[in-house]
Amino acid sequence: MAQTSVAQFAGELKVPPSQLLEQLRAAGVHKQVAEDVLSEQDKTRLLEYLRKSHGSSEPKNKITLTRKQTSEIIKKSDASGKARTIQVEVKKKRIFVKRDAEPGAPPEAPGPSGVAVDTREAELRDEEQRRQQPASPARPSPAPPARPAPSRPSSRPATKHRRYEHCELPAQRRRGQGPA
Repeated sequence: MAQTSVAQFAGELKVPPSQLLEQLRAAGVHKQVAEDVLSEQDKTRLLEYLRKSHGSSEPKNKITLTRKQTSEIIKKSDASGKARTIQVEVKKKRIFVKRDAEPGAPPEAPGPSGVAVDTREAELRDEEQRRQQPASPARPSPAPPARPAPSRPSSRPATKHRRYEHCELPAQRRRGQGPA
């Protein structure tokens, strides 16, 4: 792996070497001149220091990508003979979230082989299916409770569709037959 100097690294970051040297000193990396060599450990130390100083110590779990696409649509000429050009701008925003194990759960250790994990997974699936099946298939499911009779008799005649008895037709309203 190629070692980079402070000046080269400052050029990559588009930062003046003097400012980078100050940041390195604040991070605990002792470099005096812009020609000093930076190792990967020095770079990671600088990155950790900058993350802490800017307020985010943990790595980001969400990345947002925005994309803007511009295109032109040429419509045919209208009656006046002019061809119209319309510029269309499409903006897309995508958010990617890194899904890790839950914070309280310890990270899973890799098993000795992939086959052992598959058999364990199959056992868990079978156990879950057994839990979801009813305890005794001979027992019938309980019937839904019967609807109680209305407490007061309805003043309306029984209709074929009780679902619509609360609705009024416009003709009934005009004649005064509907509920007041």
